[in-house]
Amino acid sequence: MRQPSNFEQLLDIIDADVQHHFMDAAGIHTSYLEAGAGPPLVLLHGAGGGAVTWYKAIGPLSRHFRVIVFDRPGYGESEKPSAPYDKPFNTNWLLQAIKNLGLQRFSLVGNSEGGAVGIHFTLNHPEYLDKLILVGSAGLGDDWDKAIILKMALYKLLPSPKWGDLLGRNVMQNPDDAHPAWHEYSIDVLKKKGGRRAFFQGRGRAVITFTDEELRAVQVPTLLIWGEDEAFFPVSHGERAARLIPGARMEVIPGAGHLPFMEKPEIFCHLVAKFLTPV
Repeated sequence: MRQPSNFEQLLDIIDADVQHHFMDAAGIHTSYLEAGAGPPLVLLHGAGGGAVTWYKAIGPLSRHFRVIVFDRPGYGESEKPSAPYDKPFNTNWLLQAIKNLGLQRFSLVGNSEGGAVGIHFTLNHPEYLDKLILVGSAGLGDDWDKAIILKMALYKLLPSPKWGDLLGRNVMQNPDDAHPAWHEYSIDVLKKKGGRRAFFQGRGRAVITFTDEELRAVQVPTLLIWGEDEAFFPVSHGERAARLIPGARMEVIPGAGHLPFMEKPEIFCHLVAKFLTPV
């Protein structure tokens, strides 16, 4: 009997009836997961793995929302084309993807690089957004530990548990909070054809820091969620955005790092549902 892949293992442990689909968006073969019913909620992962990075959050959130979780171009089960992987590239892809789904309005949750993509999409297409949630988002400050880039480069060039563990200490307070299949799947993705392109061809352009003027121009209700022990992008980055984005507020989760939805999923999902659900 064939052993289930790491991707299949993660799908199996999602606490929901999750469907896996494909579509063509901006000429890119795009994979996405869908679960639940209700107001549409799009989740965007960061610069690694794919949609299944949200495996602990999809089930709880799907009890309130129609949850749509994309494998962004260059990641997961989606195509990994030769491309610039900058903010306009990601925004154009996302616009075509949500049009294909017939979404006229939706809320968006973006983690890390996915948060930077979410901000850029919001600035360019605010008519689609109900609310925006940024989770340990990139693009909100320049004062972060650039040594992490070296660790990421080593991991991308030599995808293995050894380098994954080195980088993982900057991602989670306790890497054991993640299922072993998630760690292995992140390596699987890098080993796919084109799996390193998003990092090396993107060259960080998707996470260039937004100016004060750009953040002040965000005109949708915004919540920032940060892990108190965030090692990638300091809590001060979220605080800056909370000051500049009109009406934004911030929640800090103790005992969590860069992936609070994996480390403290109950608290994270409660904050998301409370923010998105009308009083």
